[in-house]
Amino acid sequence: MVCNIFKILDENEIKQLPVIEYKMVKHNYGNLCDVKNYEYIFESHFDEESCEMVSVKKRKENYKEAPPRIKYAIKKLNALYNEMAEYNSENHCKWKLTSEELNIRFFKWCGGEEIVFDYLEIIPFVPSVMINISPDFGNLRRNNKISGLKELIDKYMKEQWYEKWEYVIENGSDGTHIHAHVVAQMNSKRLKSTESHLRKGNHVQQLKKYAKGIKGMEGTIKGTSVQKVFLRTEEIVKDKLLYLKEDTKPEGHKNKSVIEDGYVVGCL
Repeated sequence: MVCNIFKILDENEIKQLPVIEYKMVKHNYGNLCDVKNYEYIFESHFDEESCEMVSVKKRKENYKEAPPRIKYAIKKLNALYNEMAEYNSENHCKWKLTSEELNIRFFKWCGGEEIVFDYLEIIPFVPSVMINISPDFGNLRRNNKISGLKELIDKYMKEQWYEKWEYVIENGSDGTHIHAHVVAQMNSKRLKSTESHLRKGNHVQQLKKYAKGIKGMEGTIKGTSVQKVFLRTEEIVKDKLLYLKEDTKPEGHKNKSVIEDGYVVGCL
């Protein structure tokens, strides 16, 4: 699969972004629950009388006992570790399953990821998407291009595929190329259908449909007018949100000027 994280549709051409190394953090939620369920910890300090390091058992502050389903899942996970551990010639352990595969089993044993996130007090990450739109406006007046593009995006956002979004209408390096960049967080209540909607290109069809009902916009959205990029880590989402701000854009992507009221924030 081609990765478009560092390529962006801007002024109707694909431009290269500076390549950044994103760290993909893969949590093992079973281990996190196991560690949190320890009621006591051992703290070491140097004892001057014995001239030795001494370990002291200490109860955790704000200790929170795991609910029964998570305790059950921890037992199942530890039993699985004993079964699947492989050791090489240097006695280093290598697991047969990835963190993602372990998480799937752990969530199943404890009754769902919501139980795990509630116990760990974690707000789960919801994927986002960046949608870049460069309409073929022709001779439409500048103000009509801006208002029409805004109306187009607002109509699409009302379909409730997304929980919250930010977008910016820009005028390009020469001030004449009106286009938009959208960063939208997917609706967590219909995540699978939203991903399917995007993968099938239905977002483009919807934009074309709404364009027909906006004066001057019909026929401006073509197959090459829209680009989407899935954003699957918080770090990447933050980076793309920075791209929406003129003062944090990389060189070669800056606009001639900032359009008044061109930055829009919305939510369901």
